[in-house]
Parts: sequence; structure tokens; C-alpha cells
Amino acid sequence: MTFFYVILAAIFAVLLVNFVKGLSEPAKMKRYQNEFRKYREETLDLHATEIVSEALIEKLNTALDFDYMEKVNTEFRLKHPRDSQLKVNQAWRELKRYFILAAVFGKVEMFNSVIDELWHIMLKYRQEYDEFCQAFIGRTIQHHPHSEPVFKPEERTLFDFYYVQLFTVDSHSIQKWGKFFKHDKGLKLLRDFETLELEQLKGKYMRNPTSMQAERTFEAFTSQFKENRPMTELNGRKTYDQTDYAAPAYFTYASTDDFDSEFKDIFGNEPNTVSSGSGHVDHGGHNGSHDSSSDSSSSCSSCSSCSS
Repeated sequence: MTFFYVILAAIFAVLLVNFVKGLSEPAKMKRYQNEFRKYREETLDLHATEIVSEALIEKLNTALDFDYMEKVNTEFRLKHPRDSQLKVNQAWRELKRYFILAAVFGKVEMFNSVIDELWHIMLKYRQEYDEFCQAFIGRTIQHHPHSEPVFKPEERTLFDFYYVQLFTVDSHSIQKWGKFFKHDKGLKLLRDFETLELEQLKGKYMRNPTSMQAERTFEAFTSQFKENRPMTELNGRKTYDQTDYAAPAYFTYASTDDFDSEFKDIFGNEPNTVSSGSGHVDHGGHNGSHDSSSDSSSSCSSCSSCSS
């Protein structure tokens, strides 16, 4: 008889927990919505650089409808109630940076499972997602998931090469993506951008077709690369310490092994497949050759349960 009462009490406890949870979820949603609105400016805060123009950032921010972002943000926070809105905003920043990379360049892989999860929630609302992509670059940014995490060092090196040229690299960047250039210093990419003409580079590395703003960003990327590449090798560390802009430091790092230890906080010297403490696969790849022009789309190398 006692056993019967124990079972009954356990069932009652489960029902009570679910009941309380049901009552609290609307309150949580309201709180998450209020916090999103309070800190929304931070989700829009992508600083223009010499390469990434205000025009492209404005195009991205305008394309991201407020109600759509709020809906995605609330669902993400319900799944991750321990994450503050400020922490989620860091994921928004990196996802938006990823969308800029995907708009400007050809195939760009995804290398963070948390940021990818935010992208997955966006994809659940297919009409809103397609409208966002159309407003942003006039084309859908496709998502091609792998059934399991995939090891892709070449694609990760390509991602790193784009990222450090276009954006600042701060503690949030490294926390989300891990250290850069862990597998390869990208010397082949350096040679291509040093030697090929603009139209050749567009054919090989630019997303096509894309928006006018994204194409102008690719042109600025190429132009600044050709101008700055010969002049920045000696001042890379100083520039990074003052600005968080890692491109000059990368040129130094790629040029000689003598300075490797100076950049261990930005660039990794040894391959590792899981970012310590982050709980996600932060890079991937395969042994095949890279062909940027073969597919102007974006893939998920970090997720193991994609369904989109």
C-alpha cells in the first residue's frame, strides 16, 4: 500500500511541475521579449570597417524584421533559459557576421553549433527567412546540413581568411569560433589574392549572383588586401592590440614561423577538433580540394541533427 502512495505522489509531483512550468512559460516569454527590446540595439550593432560598409550592414539590419527576430530570439531563450540576453546578443552578432560572409563570398561553412542553432530557428519560419534573404541580397542563403559533424580543415581555413580580413577579432569571436588558422596558414589563399586579377578572384571566390552592396564589399576586400599586404607585416601585433583588427597580425603570422608564439592568443598552432570549454565542434573539413565557385551556398559543419 505504501508503494502505491509513493507512485501516486510521484505522478502528482510530475503533474505539478508541468503545471507550474505551463504557468511560468508565458511569463518567461514576456520577460525575454522585454529584454530583447531593451537590448535590441546591441543585436543591430555591427561596426563598419574599411571593407564592410555601412550600406551592407544597413541592408542586413533592414532585412531583419523586428517581429521575426523577436520570435526567433524568444524561442532560442526558452531553449536556453540560463543564457542572458547579453550573451545571446553575442551569438546574434556572430550570426550576422556569418550572413555577411555568406553574402559576399561563395560557399561558407558554419563552424559553431550554438550560432547554427539560432540559424536553425530562423529557418523554421520559412516564409520570414526567405523574405529576409530576398531583402538582404535578393537570393536565399541556403543551409545544407550534414547528418554528423564533419572535419573540414580547408573550409575552416577559408572561413578564417575571410573573417580576419573583414571583422575585428575579440574575446567573443574567439569564444564562439575558437582560435583561427589552427590547421593551415592559408598560404595558397594569400598567393591567389596577391596574383589573380579582380575578375578572376570574383569568379573563384565571390558569391554570384549577390547584391550590389555585397559585390562592392568583395571589391573593397580585394583592393585593401592588395594595398595592405606588403606593408603590414611589421606592425601586426601593435595594430591588433590597439584595434582588435587581426588581418595585419595574420600577415605576420603567415609569413614566418619566428613569430608564431607572439600570436598564440589569436591563432592556433596545433589542430584540435573541439573548442575547450565550449562544448561544440568549432571547425571541420575533408580532404578533398576546395572549389568556391562550385556552390554559392552555405553548409553546416558543426551540427549533428540538422533537418533543414
